[in-house]
Amino acid sequence: MPGHRFELIGGDPVLDFVNTVHDWTAAKPRDYVPTFSDALRFGEAVGVLTPAEARRLSALPPGTELRRLRELRTRLERVLRAVQAGRSPTADDLEQLADDAADGARAARLRAEKGHLKRVIDADAAGVAALRLRLVDGMIALLTSERLSRVSRCPSCGWFFVDATKNRSRRWCSMAMCGSAVKARNYYWRTKKRREKKIAR
Repeated sequence: MPGHRFELIGGDPVLDFVNTVHDWTAAKPRDYVPTFSDALRFGEAVGVLTPAEARRLSALPPGTELRRLRELRTRLERVLRAVQAGRSPTADDLEQLADDAADGARAARLRAEKGHLKRVIDADAAGVAALRLRLVDGMIALLTSERLSRVSRCPSCGWFFVDATKNRSRRWCSMAMCGSAVKARNYYWRTKKRREKKIAR
């Protein structure tokens, strides 16, 4: 049976990772990475893992890595939500991110690519933690970049995305997923109220 097709609307792998929870505002959000295999499939879909790396990692015992990925995702959502609200993330969340980054540094390697040096989290050195540590690296890069000011949150489902429009006018995660649904609901209630006013007359 084919797995869930990930909706990669975030404009950044870290945001797409946070968006693997369907509707953070729901009482019981749906998890689109219920297994470690699904997490690896996500990592490959967003380009955080190569197909070869995903295959190698899938052959390793995951241990507690799925739980740690879920904890990271919840932490990243809290940090992004705080930033969106104009608040500072909690010291505990930032400290844990720093600890994860330190773990990533131990698995980091410098590679020469096209005449430049590039720092990467080596999948063999990181083992099953490769996806998580690369996502942590990406989150820190996002938090310390100017792109953070363009991160927005869908008011309907709570998903995050980079607003790349010139006038920062993007409101929804996507028109197909939330924009059209909200517009349809608004249209329904507007027409319902007009009908009720006509009846009252």
